[in-house]
Amino acid sequence: METKQDLFKQLENIEKLFTDGSIKKAQKNLRDTLSLVKKENKVPNKLRHKINFVVAQSRYFDEISSFATNPKREELIKEISNLVESTHENPKSQANAIHDIQKKWQQLDTSSRPASKDQWLKFNELTNKAWEPCKEFFDELNKVKEANAYKRNLIITDINAYVENNSSKWPDAKTLIFYLRDKFNEWQEHAPVLDKDLKKLRNDFFNAKKPINDQIKKQEKAVIKAKEELISKVDLINDEDNDVCIKKFNDLKNDWKKAGSAGRKTDNKLWDKFNKSADRFFTAKKEVVDEEINTAKTLLSSLNKDELSINEIENQSRELKNISKSNELNKLRDAIKSKRNSIKVEQKNSKIKAYINLFDAYTKNELEDESLPNQIVSKIKNLDIKKSNTDKLAYACIKLEIMAGNDSLKKDASLRNKIQLEMLTEKFNKSDKTLSSLDSLVIHFLSNLSKKPTTSDKTLWKRVSKSIEEIL
Repeated sequence: METKQDLFKQLENIEKLFTDGSIKKAQKNLRDTLSLVKKENKVPNKLRHKINFVVAQSRYFDEISSFATNPKREELIKEISNLVESTHENPKSQANAIHDIQKKWQQLDTSSRPASKDQWLKFNELTNKAWEPCKEFFDELNKVKEANAYKRNLIITDINAYVENNSSKWPDAKTLIFYLRDKFNEWQEHAPVLDKDLKKLRNDFFNAKKPINDQIKKQEKAVIKAKEELISKVDLINDEDNDVCIKKFNDLKNDWKKAGSAGRKTDNKLWDKFNKSADRFFTAKKEVVDEEINTAKTLLSSLNKDELSINEIENQSRELKNISKSNELNKLRDAIKSKRNSIKVEQKNSKIKAYINLFDAYTKNELEDESLPNQIVSKIKNLDIKKSNTDKLAYACIKLEIMAGNDSLKKDASLRNKIQLEMLTEKFNKSDKTLSSLDSLVIHFLSNLSKKPTTSDKTLWKRVSKSIEEIL
């Protein structure tokens, strides 16, 4: 039972709708409210004044609507009058033209205040005259309408059978909604129908669908209840560890997806409420993420400025567990990798240079340089070879070329083949490989090198240097 205060409040809401420009909705709500007012035995003056004010607003907008649409109706009346005066040779073409004009008239009635009685009578009279030459086509159209009515009755029969077969165990709401949608689309395909059949078909169609719509509403109510309970569960999450809170929320989100549909509009509202209940978790998470992103940026800056060692930066970066896929952390990781690679290249180049410098250091007695490879210096620092052993120098050179994958000179082909066979034999016999490593062969070379190397000795060392670059 509506109270006077409720009616007054409804009128205020209607007044606001008029102000906001929702004219059609305001007029519909006004009609509903006036029907409730009629049931009241006595209406207070204050409420009566409010009713009169809102009704006056509605009439005002009706007048504006009529002012805007009446000229368009007069144009349609003129169009239909022209059809009467000059008929089409093709009845079907004339019927289509009449139908188009009628459609435009109906659209004006839908979008604005209905036409005045005089306008309607004039339009209707002219329309009937325009139809007279189309009698044959009209008779054919009636047959089509009768066939459409028959097919619509079949659709109603199908729906009734569906209800009977499924009422003991209904499918889920989504299936029912799709079923009704398909049936409605099928229904729309079989139009128009005769006016005398239209009302009954509509009522039968509505009544056939009603048990399905009722079941959809019933299921949606159950889903609404289930989703409201899930929202309540989100409100109760209060763990100290924010990640645990988010995990629990995600678990509830999975339950939400399984709950089904509560209707599109209701679902959207509940979903917003559900997510807003969890905003506090993600706000806290965002603070942590922002802090870690700033840390990643700071570490990147420290790396570029060499303020911290790579190991220190890498260890600290492992603590940034909340931004594992962020661009900032990826940039830091790439920079660490690039830095390590640069250091490796630098170390490799230094090592190569140190090995290559052994020749000059040995021949000039400058083996005290700490950058030289100590394991080799310790073996050769006390040597004093007067004359180079060319064969042994060549052996060391060619074996290093084989190990590096470099080509040897054509004149060394025989020795190279011999060394390759030797290496193959050592591999299968597992013999003591005294000269099988870079260091051992460099030591072997320098141990057989004169302190006063010849041009030939220097040429061999150049070949050795190229092999050292490849092997290291």
